[in-house]
Parts: sequence; structure tokens; C-alpha cells
Amino acid sequence: MKKFIKNNKLTVITFIICVIFVIIVFAVKLTFFPDEAKAIYGDRLEGIEEVEITSKEQDNIISKLEEKAEVKKAEVDIKGRILNVIITVNDDVELDAAKALTGTITDTLEKEQTSYYDIQVFVKKDNDDARYPIIGYKHQDKDTFSWSKDR
Repeated sequence: MKKFIKNNKLTVITFIICVIFVIIVFAVKLTFFPDEAKAIYGDRLEGIEEVEITSKEQDNIISKLEEKAEVKKAEVDIKGRILNVIITVNDDVELDAAKALTGTITDTLEKEQTSYYDIQVFVKKDNDDARYPIIGYKHQDKDTFSWSKDR
């Protein structure tokens, strides 16, 4: 062993320096990022269990929207505290009728849920209508949707 170390001094020193460097990198990483295993949202989702929108409620939103004559298809997706609803409307639907569909979403949810989640609605058509897509957004503290600029 001593003979190996004596013949390969540079290799052994380089190996020891690399091991020390790796240990220092992990020590620094753990110092600055101790909770890496936590969710990406940190503690911003505290209390979501009390007002969680279940998959059954999501299906209920979709079915109520698809019952409307204006709607071809609806999709719901939740990312953190944002409820994304994508609505594909029929080709003859006007902007005001499309915007009125948001009432179905807010009426389906409980007041506590609309006060916790931001709701984002994307309304689109399958054809090339210059006025679509439109995007509506309702902040959790507001009662109404704000819309992307009418075209």
C-alpha cells in the first residue's frame, strides 16, 4: 500500500482533493437548500385540504359546462391554487355568451373554494375566429373575472 501511494502521489492527492470537494459541495447544498424534499409550493398551499376541489367536483364542472348549448368540450386542470378551465365553444357563439359561461363554474364551486383558488378560463373555438381565444381570470379576492382585450 505504501509503495502504491509513493508511486502514485499525484493521483492519490487528486483523489483526496476531489473527495473533500464533494463533501464541501454537499455541506453547502444542505446549508442553503435544507427543505428540497418539500413540495415546490413550500407552505403556500397550507389549508388546501379543507377546500380541495376533488375529481368528482371537477367532473361536475365539466358536465355542467358541456350541458350548455354553446359548449363543445370542457377540460379542468388544477395547478396549486389555480383552477384552469379550457372551454371549446361552438363556431356561432358570441363573446358575451362565452364570457357568461364563467357563471357556471363559480356557481358549481362553494364560496370557500372560490375564495381560495384563482380561476383561469380559456375560451377557444375550433375555427379561425380572430376574436378567439379569450382568457378570463378571477383572483381569489375578487368577485368578477377580468378578460383579455376584446379583439
